[in-house]
Amino acid sequence: MIHLACPKCRALLDAPNDARPNDEGVTCDGCGEQYPVVDGIHRFLPTSRLAHYEPFLRDYTAVRLAEGRGTTDAEYFRRLPEPTPGGPIEWQWEIRRRTWATVRDRVLSKLGDGLVVVDVGAGVGWLSNRVHELGHFPHAVDLTVDDDDGLGAARHYGPPWPRYQAEMDALPFADAQADVVVFNASLHYSTDYVRTIGEARRVLKPGGRVVIMDSPIYGRDEAGRQMVAERHADFERRFGTRSDSVDSIEYLTDAMLADIGAQLGMRWERHRTWYGWQWALRPWKARLRRKRQPSRFVVLVGR
Repeated sequence: MIHLACPKCRALLDAPNDARPNDEGVTCDGCGEQYPVVDGIHRFLPTSRLAHYEPFLRDYTAVRLAEGRGTTDAEYFRRLPEPTPGGPIEWQWEIRRRTWATVRDRVLSKLGDGLVVVDVGAGVGWLSNRVHELGHFPHAVDLTVDDDDGLGAARHYGPPWPRYQAEMDALPFADAQADVVVFNASLHYSTDYVRTIGEARRVLKPGGRVVIMDSPIYGRDEAGRQMVAERHADFERRFGTRSDSVDSIEYLTDAMLADIGAQLGMRWERHRTWYGWQWALRPWKARLRRKRQPSRFVVLVGR
C-alpha cells in the first residue's frame, strides 16, 4: 500500500493506493489538477509539464525506435533483462542483466521481504516485473507511455503493479512511503541531481535506500562533458536530432557524488559488477589509443 500525493501541491490524494489500474483517476482537492488513468497508467504529469516534455518525448521515442528497441513480442519483454541473442541492443541488455543480478543479490536481498520499491525510469517495466517476482511491491514511474518501448509495454506482464507517468523531480507519492527508490538507468536524465535525489529521499521511509544503477560515472568531469558532446553529435548524424531539448546532466563523477552526499546527508555504498574482460580492458585500450576516459558503471546505494 502506498499513499499518493499531488505532484504540484503535495496534497494527499484519496485513500492508500495499491494496484488500481481500472479506476478513473483523481482530482486534487488542493489545486484542482486532474490526474486521469489512461490505458491503465496513472497520468501524473500536469498539463503544463506535459507540454514542456513534448519535444524530449518525441526525440527520445524516435531515437529508441531507430535503435531497434520497440517490439510487440510479449515473450521478448518477459525475458528481460535476459538479452535476445542477435538483437540490435543485445550488449546493452547483457549489461542490464548483470547489473540487475548485483542489485537483486547484494542489495534487495539484504533489506528484507515485502519491500515497497519505486522504479524510476521504469521504461517497459522489466525491473518492476522482476521485483514483483521476488515478492516485493513495485511502483513503476516513467515519462514515456509508449506501447512498444514505454510504460504501455508493461501490459505484457499483466501487470499486477501500478504504473505512473510522472517526473522524477515530482513523484506522485506522499512522504515516507517507500523502502527503496531505484533509478533504473535514469538518474543521468536529471537536470539537478540534488533536487532529484532529494525528491527520492522525501518519499523514503526512515532507513530506506536510494539505488542508482547503470548511469555512467567518470573520474574526471572533462571526460563526461566530452562524452555528452560526442553523443549529441552522433545522434544528430544518425537520427537527425541532437536529443538535447532537456538540459540533462547525462553523467556522474566521483566529485558530484561526494557533493550530493554532503548536501543531502547521505552515504554511498558501491557495489561493483563484473561485465567481462572486454569491458574491463576499456580504460587500457582508451589510454593506448589516446582516447577519452571511458565511463564505468557501479551500483550505488545511498542511505
